[in-house]
Amino acid sequence: MSHKSICLLAAVLAACSPLPPKSEDVRAAVKPPDTTPQRNVTNFSDALRCMDKLYIGYGVRDVSVVLEDLDDSTKKVNAGTRDMMMSALSDQTRRSRAIEVIAFGKDANNTVAFLANAQKRSAFAVVPRYSLRGSITQLDEGVVKRQADGGVSLGSLLGLGASASRQFNVLGLDVAMADTTRLALVPGVVSKNLTTITKEGDALDSQATFNKVGINFSTSFQRSDGTSQSLRNMVELSSVELFGRLLKLPYWSCLGAEVNNPEISNEIEDWFVGMERGGELTPYFQAQLRNRGFYDGPADGTVTPALRQAVAAYRTAVGMGGAPNVDLAFFTRFLAGPFPPPPAQPFSASAPAAPVASGASAAKAPRIGLELQSVAADSQDGGLALRVLTSAPAYVYCYAQTAAGTLQRIFPNRFVSDPRVDPATPLLLPGKQGFKLLPGTSDSVPVACFATAREIYNDIPAALRWGDFHDLKAVREFSDVHKILEGVAREPVATASVTLKRTARR
Repeated sequence: MSHKSICLLAAVLAACSPLPPKSEDVRAAVKPPDTTPQRNVTNFSDALRCMDKLYIGYGVRDVSVVLEDLDDSTKKVNAGTRDMMMSALSDQTRRSRAIEVIAFGKDANNTVAFLANAQKRSAFAVVPRYSLRGSITQLDEGVVKRQADGGVSLGSLLGLGASASRQFNVLGLDVAMADTTRLALVPGVVSKNLTTITKEGDALDSQATFNKVGINFSTSFQRSDGTSQSLRNMVELSSVELFGRLLKLPYWSCLGAEVNNPEISNEIEDWFVGMERGGELTPYFQAQLRNRGFYDGPADGTVTPALRQAVAAYRTAVGMGGAPNVDLAFFTRFLAGPFPPPPAQPFSASAPAAPVASGASAAKAPRIGLELQSVAADSQDGGLALRVLTSAPAYVYCYAQTAAGTLQRIFPNRFVSDPRVDPATPLLLPGKQGFKLLPGTSDSVPVACFATAREIYNDIPAALRWGDFHDLKAVREFSDVHKILEGVAREPVATASVTLKRTARR
């Protein structure tokens, strides 16, 4: 690379800290200044907090990740990259509890062995859904070096000297996400970042610069170990990109970028085409329209009149006409724009349930009938199974009691995020989902399910807002869960329980 090219690169890569959203509503688009943003950062803590709010706004939950060791392929950077990533992900989920991070154990020889061992340690033999992997891939030192020395001497009476030096190093970090069911990389869910580290003078002053989504970021350090701090900034930025791409969230708003940025526009178009070809576009709109109060129905990928009505109403609400179709322009607006006010009633894919009786009988008259049946499991390892039946379309939440007496949510979960259950298609647990109902020392597993007429998970309090297959800290009885859910639903909630027992083998 020529000296002129390096100087141009250094000029382009000057920069600053992501500004917080201009409104508490994280869904609002952020308008950048007319000129190319230049931001000085010490870290990306504002962006990490912004991602936490996005998880809540977009209804994200139960994202489970095993974090592998992020190796240093260069053998030159002495820093705990994996620990930096753990800290970044922890900061992203302080309020939402959307991400569960499991560190890759030192006692596991490889990912396959670790996942197999995880099934033995979990109360319900469950494994993480994704695997985060990557490494420090590049450290080119002294890409450009400049040094100038000068001096003057007046015989033996006086001597003066001066020197100036500048050195450019380039540090690279690559991370990606894999699906643990097949250990195959998730398409498009990668993050590649390069940082240019400039060291001047006696190496006590240094600066790390990099460019992302049209924004130039820059960090200055007053010590010689600036490489580690610049790596931390890259790790935090990579975590924002990686989970934004995995979950299809407008992560760029957390970095202060605008949706019409060419890089962002291209990425949104890639998402649209990829989701359409992969059959993900319709269930995405079903889930998000339901989350935003425009639709009430399953997220099963089936286009129904109610879904078309919801799309048309949403387009009308954002000033894009009332056509019931989804195109790239609407997808872009839907993905990154502020949420409009929902209609008085969401468009329903099924007939409305019968009204609740008034007066004292209301507490005894849930709108939905619920039944649990113990069934034979397909597995040969002593696992148990049950069937959940509803009398009307409903949103079902199921909890099981561990051998230690704690409660854990087993449905919906990381494998099936949609709690909608239709009477024509009973829910089978665990069915094909990636967990097992294993009896404890008492050879039994108590299970209780609750059914509501509308999706209420996004409104539940912190007592129940924990990840799937996590011990609930504030509740110990199924009756406590029922009371909380009924308070959120503001109407009677159907409940049913069953104790699954191991049958004697012949």
